[in-house]
Amino acid sequence: MYCFKTVRISLYKVPVHRFQMSTKANLQIKSAGIVIIGDEILKGQTQDTNTYFLAQNLRKIGVSLERVSVIPDDLDIIAAEVKNFSSNFDFVLTSGGIGPTHDDLTFEGVARAFDRKVEHNPRLVDLCKAWFKTEDMSQPCFKMALLPSQSKLNFGKDKKTGKPMLYPIVSVENVFIFPGIPELLQRAFNNLGETLFKTETKFISSEVYFSADELSLTTRLNQLVKAHPEVTFGSYPSWSNQYYKTKITLEAVSEDLIEAAKTEMKDMIDPISFDPNPMENSYDKIQEFLKHCSDDNLVKAVEKSLEIVEECFAKYEPDAMSVCFNGGKDCIVMLHLVHAFHQKHFPDKKLKSFYISEKKTFSEVDSFMDVTISRYNLSNTVFEGPMKPALAKMLEEDPSVVATILGVRQGDPGSQYLDSFSPTDGDWPKVIRVNPILAWTYKDIWAFLRGLSLPYPSLYDQGYTSLGNPDNTIPNPALLYLTEQGEKKFKPAYMLEDPTLERQGRI
Repeated sequence: MYCFKTVRISLYKVPVHRFQMSTKANLQIKSAGIVIIGDEILKGQTQDTNTYFLAQNLRKIGVSLERVSVIPDDLDIIAAEVKNFSSNFDFVLTSGGIGPTHDDLTFEGVARAFDRKVEHNPRLVDLCKAWFKTEDMSQPCFKMALLPSQSKLNFGKDKKTGKPMLYPIVSVENVFIFPGIPELLQRAFNNLGETLFKTETKFISSEVYFSADELSLTTRLNQLVKAHPEVTFGSYPSWSNQYYKTKITLEAVSEDLIEAAKTEMKDMIDPISFDPNPMENSYDKIQEFLKHCSDDNLVKAVEKSLEIVEECFAKYEPDAMSVCFNGGKDCIVMLHLVHAFHQKHFPDKKLKSFYISEKKTFSEVDSFMDVTISRYNLSNTVFEGPMKPALAKMLEEDPSVVATILGVRQGDPGSQYLDSFSPTDGDWPKVIRVNPILAWTYKDIWAFLRGLSLPYPSLYDQGYTSLGNPDNTIPNPALLYLTEQGEKKFKPAYMLEDPTLERQGRI
């Protein structure tokens, strides 16, 4: 038997029909409920990241999270909610409220939910004595050993160290009591999750992306939903993504069900190629991109750049190099090429980078820089321009750097005097300038960025083609057009047909 649901999509309020299995026992799908306990969550004093982590990881091991409840540090409420969840779900996970203070009431609340007393657990008492170096049972630390009677102590091994876990996850029947501190909760779940929450089911999921808006896909999507009742479809519009407008998710209990639905979907609706995580396995993805690239000139440009990057790492140790990154399109290409090689050969090291900032900057570029530094896991340092004193300061602070990798490209001021490896001259600070994308064209840059789904500053989608600062940069007039309503707008930078006009937006 199937359970029919009508789900209203967020933007247009057009119904998308979704089928879900109601015979969970036949599929042996285990359910879970999460109870987050803490006044600080409800007051907005602390952000709850535990729900997100648990939801993701329960799904990975085949457990269906059905409900999340956030409740205050109130004994009666804790007891009632735990009792309710325990009756309705296979597994209940609580988070928070197991410390030594007055508002840590979870152990007592769980005990009350099952009509049990709380009592000192001898094993945890001994552990507390050893950890806190006291025999005085009146000390607050022993509250962490005051458990519901007949509790089970779930110890395990730390998967990273191989050593026994110091503190167990306490459980009462189907209720598992986790700490509220995210680092401790994550460590405990990673070590014990697959043991505590055993299931024979694994969820298989996939994502398909479309340049069409959600409304235009709805009719055909509903047809797919009806044709594949054992697959759960989700539809998610995006207003800001640079590559797609709608993401469709598919989830089922087997790869065959997913593939059958995806095949029919691709026949009915034309999807686009999009990689949501281009920074992962970057080198292999670049090689795969080159295999299917029909532009021989671009293939040669990428291969030559990778040779220069490889030569750079052969000449210098990773700590002796730093990437000069400013968030512009050319620098993104350069950074991604260097990152790909560095990630493949030095996965445990952070890539050094530095940013020389102007006094006035675009807020869009500033935001992009912050996100990109995190995405690429860069060890980044910011210096205020101009370039020469900033470079001197960077080398003074990190004298181990002997080479800087730049995103200079043909046509840039001074590029005609550079080679792949060029030492600074004159009175400039002494360093080797490495220029892996010197021979690239404007067309090459955008084909690479868009072909690998690489993020870039949103200004490029607003008609900017060469970014300086807000005082000397405007949208490129060559991209100006009139809408049917007579409104002036600019095409995105990758649609510039004449590359000689790239810097026409500089004033």
